[in-house]
Amino acid sequence: MKNHHRINIKALSIHLLFWMIYVASEYFANLMHKRPGESLRFIQETFLSLPALMLATYFIAGYVVPRFLKTSKWPLFVFWIFIAAGLVFFARIKLAELVNYWESDRYFKMPVDKMLKNIIRDYSIVALAVCIYIIGDYRKKQQLNEQLIKAKAEAEIKLLKGQLHPHFLFNSLNNIYSLALMKSDLTADAILKLTELLDYLVYRANMDKVALSKEVELLQNYVDLEQLRYGEKLKIESEIAIRNAAIGVAPLLLLPFAENCFKHGGVGQDGLFRINIHLIADDKKLVFHLTNSKKKNREKAAVNGGVGLENIRKRLTLLYPDRHQLSIDNQPDQYSVRLEIYFRNEEL
Repeated sequence: MKNHHRINIKALSIHLLFWMIYVASEYFANLMHKRPGESLRFIQETFLSLPALMLATYFIAGYVVPRFLKTSKWPLFVFWIFIAAGLVFFARIKLAELVNYWESDRYFKMPVDKMLKNIIRDYSIVALAVCIYIIGDYRKKQQLNEQLIKAKAEAEIKLLKGQLHPHFLFNSLNNIYSLALMKSDLTADAILKLTELLDYLVYRANMDKVALSKEVELLQNYVDLEQLRYGEKLKIESEIAIRNAAIGVAPLLLLPFAENCFKHGGVGQDGLFRINIHLIADDKKLVFHLTNSKKKNREKAAVNGGVGLENIRKRLTLLYPDRHQLSIDNQPDQYSVRLEIYFRNEEL
């Protein structure tokens, strides 16, 4: 309620300021053309004509523009513009005749040609006020559209995160299930790694931004979990260089690429499952390059890479519009993903 009252006071102040500027500009613009003693009469005329100008202005802005201009009813819009102009013209003449009557106690008609200059000026003021109203209304709608777009983007991001979590957990539990079937001594270590991953999902995944170092830690835990499952067959080479570990990035930004890597990857011709992780980040951009080997006889998978990678495509578009580049190279024996993100100052 207080906020609404404050908005009304602000709007009223803007309106009063506009009409005060109009009266002051009229006075000083005509001051040099007036003889001594005529200033008071001119001020009287200005204030007497003010209600007609205000009535025409608010009638056009509050009724004609919303009902006819915004709905593209041009004939009716032009019709009411001329009606309002005629009323202002009539009011200006009659008010001038009234001022003359007060001064001379005689009534005589005011010649139309003597009022043309004032009428043109009056129309200009009405047109200016209506233009300011239209611009202000456009800005309000633009801000509302931006808020709606932002709200929609946030809703889509939450939905994509909700789709990602079950997908990730399904894969991780499958890994632990495989170890349990083999009665591996590494099952306990795998459960511990999964606990650390769940801690991230519960406490950090719903945040807008997380430190890049936490994303790298999540990636490493996931890869370690896969290492437990594959054992010596999995060979991982990594190069990670981060100059500013506190750089803010969207949570779950890198994990889907790792999931996709193990989904499409496999043992190559040399009998090993090879993965290369390359991550470099400074205050300007992040470069993430992930490459994995593939089975020789495996059919070429879709470049989109399933649910996880499709989600990350959408999230990148929403979170980093025009500030990222994602390229995928799907070869018969190798799958490669490269992501570049350019940072803004507020993310550092």
